[in-house]
Parts: sequence; C-alpha cells; structure tokens
Amino acid sequence: MGVGWIDRIYNNTDQTLWWRSQDSSHNGAVVAPNTNTRYNMDDGQWHEISPRTSYQADWCGIPWYWNGQHFKAISTGLPNNLQIVTSFMEDGQNYIRFDDGTTGRPVGRQGAPKIDFHVWLRFEPDGWYWDIKNTDGSTVELATFIYDQVKFWVPVALNVLASTAKAAGSGQHVQPA
Repeated sequence: MGVGWIDRIYNNTDQTLWWRSQDSSHNGAVVAPNTNTRYNMDDGQWHEISPRTSYQADWCGIPWYWNGQHFKAISTGLPNNLQIVTSFMEDGQNYIRFDDGTTGRPVGRQGAPKIDFHVWLRFEPDGWYWDIKNTDGSTVELATFIYDQVKFWVPVALNVLASTAKAAGSGQHVQPA
C-alpha cells in the first residue's frame, strides 16, 4: 500500500479556501514562502488557503481510511466540506477517494499508485485537481471515477471530477453527469 504525500498546494483562484487534517500522524506542516504564512496541521483545526497563493507542504499525508475518523477536509464555505482519504476499493486498487463531508455521499475517486506517491493540489477557477506525481516527477495517468446517481462507479474525465469535487466542497448540490 502506497502512501500519498501532498507536496505543493496552489490556490489559483480569487477565493479563500479552508482545510484541515484529522489523522493520527502525518497531518503536515504548510508554508507559503512569499507571505511567511506557516501552520502545523496537527491541531485538527481549519486553516486558510489564501487566494492566489502557493504553499510548500511537509509530511502532509493523505490519510488511509480508518472508520471515518482519518481524513483531510477542504471547504469553500464551512461547515460544508469534501473529505479525502486513500483507500483500497472492491477491485483491489488504490484510490484517492472523495466524499461529501456533510452527507457522507461518495463524490468520486481517482486512481493512485500502490507505491508511495506525491501530489500537487491545485485549486483552479474550473475545479480542484490532484496531480499525482511519480517519484521521478512524471505525472501518473490513472482512471478517474465518479459515483453516479444509480450508485455505480463510472469513468469520467478528470475535469468532471474536479468540478464535482469543487461543488461538494462548497455545499452545492452535486449532480453527476
């Protein structure tokens, strides 16, 4: 089982975002080099991701699912949020899984390597993106899925998952295509 590490965070929007880590380890520390903003996510509190800002993250793991108690959460308007975990699914593959933190409803999942991997998290005007990187720096191309209305995992383009995730994090009703 691979561990996912968030190395960089880019908020390329004009909107303030919020995130927190709920985990027993590897919550992470975050630094915005141009603003001297620093915070340690071990406190389990919500932290601001400022507009038009980039961050370096250290030891910022994507938690393995454990009884609904370990996750990273992202929001555009509290208390609504999108919860993110890494998990094996029914097909034996490793995924980053996205769930609506208010309703518990699965929103989507993105394939992830079974070995340790690194992620650059980008917030763009058209959605949120989890760019999975190999240890050699190349982008991993894996299947992306969304949980549809008839309760099946169906493959979608990454930009569809990004806009669906953005809607769930803002508390908007998510209506998969």
